[in-house]
Amino acid sequence: MANPNKEHYFFSDQKYICFLTSCQNAVRLTGLPEYSSHYSRKDFTQHQLLTLLLFKEYLGAHYRDFVKLVEIMGIVQEQLQLDEIPHYSTLCKFSKRVPSTVLNRLFRKACSFMTEWKDTTSIVAIDSSGFTPDSASTYYSIRTGKTRHDYLKTTISVDSDHISLLAFHVTNSRRHDSQIAPIILRASNRVKKSRCYVMDKGYDSERIHQLIHENLKSQSMIPIRDWHASYVSGKYRQSMATSFDSTTYGRRNMAETVFSILKRLFGEIIYSRSYRQQVKEIKLKCIIFSIDRFLKKQRVFNVL
Repeated sequence: MANPNKEHYFFSDQKYICFLTSCQNAVRLTGLPEYSSHYSRKDFTQHQLLTLLLFKEYLGAHYRDFVKLVEIMGIVQEQLQLDEIPHYSTLCKFSKRVPSTVLNRLFRKACSFMTEWKDTTSIVAIDSSGFTPDSASTYYSIRTGKTRHDYLKTTISVDSDHISLLAFHVTNSRRHDSQIAPIILRASNRVKKSRCYVMDKGYDSERIHQLIHENLKSQSMIPIRDWHASYVSGKYRQSMATSFDSTTYGRRNMAETVFSILKRLFGEIIYSRSYRQQVKEIKLKCIIFSIDRFLKKQRVFNVL
């Protein structure tokens, strides 16, 4: 994430202007107050700071490096109407202060930017992957008494028709996929209903099939764990054993594609130390992914 040689450091000014404009529009729709307090010094608005946070994550820069970049990027200062450049500690403190609910609203607004937005889609793919926290030296860990988790498990639901994110869930515990599935299914269904949900065999559970068929009124395509088992329990799992459609199941690859794009473009390493900040960092990645997809759909720029 902090690699200064990353390809998207060097694209045209127009790309940055389009991205910043989309971020500003999305932030404006969240209902975030212009200032955090009546007694604020009013040096910077919360809209400016949140847009800068998104832009920092988009460039993949550390706080100090990002501030230096903004100092030499006149287009950013002009677009955000900045009279002065915020200190890196100002951005860092704002990142800790901004509520997660604001980022959740921002994600939903970014999702709604998709031009082909409809109430229903044909297939939603669900999958999980991990984002790795930045490693700390053994000496540092012993001296501070702090350790870092191996990875943050992130589960996403993807509209396979348009390769757009619908919902995500982050946890640092080793919860099984079948325990997280009901959360992500309900969250995805609130955003957009689907005629079919596809997941890998880690989600094979009669309870999940029942939730999809009876509560969400949809179809499920989840392979059973053991195809050679002499007996398969559950009405829906038995049906899956006899009527599994490999073509429909192949759309699950769209979730893996989204993870690949997220990690290649915006980095798979999380630099925050606290779990709360790590979750926010992943949320920011999901937000800028949605905005980036929207701009590519509009053919504003075409970047892999």
